[in-house]
Amino acid sequence: MSNDFFPACNAKWAELGPAGGDISATGYVAAVDAFLPMFDRMGSVFFPVKSDVGGNVKKLKDALAAAPADSLQALLRNEKAAGKHKNKEAAAIALLWLKRALQFTFLLLEKVCGGMDANKAAKEAYEETLMAFHGFMVKKTFQMGLMAAPSTATLLKALGDDPKTVMDDMKKFVEYSGPQMAVIDAFLVSEGLDDKSKA
Repeated sequence: MSNDFFPACNAKWAELGPAGGDISATGYVAAVDAFLPMFDRMGSVFFPVKSDVGGNVKKLKDALAAAPADSLQALLRNEKAAGKHKNKEAAAIALLWLKRALQFTFLLLEKVCGGMDANKAAKEAYEETLMAFHGFMVKKTFQMGLMAAPSTATLLKALGDDPKTVMDDMKKFVEYSGPQMAVIDAFLVSEGLDDKSKA
C-alpha cells in the first residue's frame, strides 16, 4: 500500500473544478477533510493548526446541516441575510479562519515547491499570513513552535516514499488549491466578511 499523501487529497481538490465561479460547499468541505491528515505528517508543531482547521470544518458542516446550500457563496450570503454571520459559530467566521490557516499551509508548500527549505518556509509563511491576525501570546507561541518545523527532506519523507514524486504531487496540490483560496478570499472581502479582529 502506498504511503503517498497527495494523490487522494489532490483528487478531492481536482473535483472542485476550475476556480472562478461558485465553489461547491460539500465539495470544499470534502477537499479540506482530505487535506487534514497532512498536519499529522508534518509533525506535532502543526497540531494547533490541525485543531483550528478541524474545528472550523466542523462549524461549516454544522451550518450546512442546519441550512443546506449548494455553494460556499450561497451559504454565507444566506447567513448574512439572516443576520447570523457574526455569531460565534457562524459559517462566515469559520470560513474566514479556515481560509487563513489554509493560506498559511498553502504558502508554506508553495515556497517549498520553489526550492526554499520547509523550516524557513514555515516561518516566512506564518509571517506573511496568520501572524497579522494573532495577538501577542498566540504569536509568540506560534513562533516558538515553528522553530521545530521540519526540513524539506523530513517533510518529503513524511509525505511519501519517493521525494521527487511527492514534490511533483505537492506542486499539483498548489495548482489545484491556490486558485480556490483566491476565490474565497475575494468573496469574503467583497461581502465585507474579512474581519480583521485578532485571535
